[in-house]
Amino acid sequence: DPDVDVGSLDPILAPFNGATEVTGTWEGKLAFDDAPYLWNGTIKGGVTPTGATAKAWVWQAASLTADAFGAVTAQWGDDYTTDVIVGGYGVIDQLEVGFDEDLTAMDVNADLIYARGELCLGFTGGLTIDSTPNWVYGADTEVYLDSAFGSIGSTKLTDGVHGVTVNINNNLDQKRFANGSNTRFNLSGFGRGPREIEVTLVLAKTTATVAEACTLDDTPVPNRYIEIKTTSPEIITGSTPYSQSIRVPARLISREDGEIDNNTTITLVYRGFYDADLGYAIRVAVTNTLAAL
Repeated sequence: DPDVDVGSLDPILAPFNGATEVTGTWEGKLAFDDAPYLWNGTIKGGVTPTGATAKAWVWQAASLTADAFGAVTAQWGDDYTTDVIVGGYGVIDQLEVGFDEDLTAMDVNADLIYARGELCLGFTGGLTIDSTPNWVYGADTEVYLDSAFGSIGSTKLTDGVHGVTVNINNNLDQKRFANGSNTRFNLSGFGRGPREIEVTLVLAKTTATVAEACTLDDTPVPNRYIEIKTTSPEIITGSTPYSQSIRVPARLISREDGEIDNNTTITLVYRGFYDADLGYAIRVAVTNTLAAL
């Protein structure tokens, strides 16, 4: 609304338009064949899989350059099929994925920003729902914690992991330009901001986990190399199962003591960093049956 004194106790002037802000969320459980959409929108676009039946996807984030964005279109509606909201060119600004002590399918909580939005449209036809998804279970997940980049994925935390959370904040830069075009108040594009990656491990107290927690006051705090690897018992073809691997070089930044069902725990929070030897700050690999995005 215009901030103008027009000599009236009530508004007289009509409001003016401003920048469009279209946001959305992705909340639910993670399935292997849905995972590429998640990592495409969070880490980078333009990734294509290899393999004939079992499709191998790899997203490795660049730190010294800016990766291309992977965007999606979203629709929201109900049984009144002509009242559909459409968000176009959406990317994930912040993502949280993980599981707790019930070891069920991983939870996904993602916040998306869209470049544009339209109201009162109809649903796109031809969309299908996978009625028997293969879930990314906490029960099928192993966590590895190593002290050297060359041994990442070697040292497993056995009988010690209650839960895991990976949080990625892309801090996206929203760009708007006066181009005199019919896009007007829509976003013109996105820029990548300083990415923040955190890995939270909820651990039982064991010799290994207590020793790790005690490194928090080391000077300097040592580098750690984390892999969160989920291998499904479901086979795609031959001996190749559904799988997902998240690898993050990180440093411990906090610890908190707690309990789960009267069992003492330590919650360790690690912050990711770019490791020049590995060549990345985060790398995700998924094997599934999805042929393309």
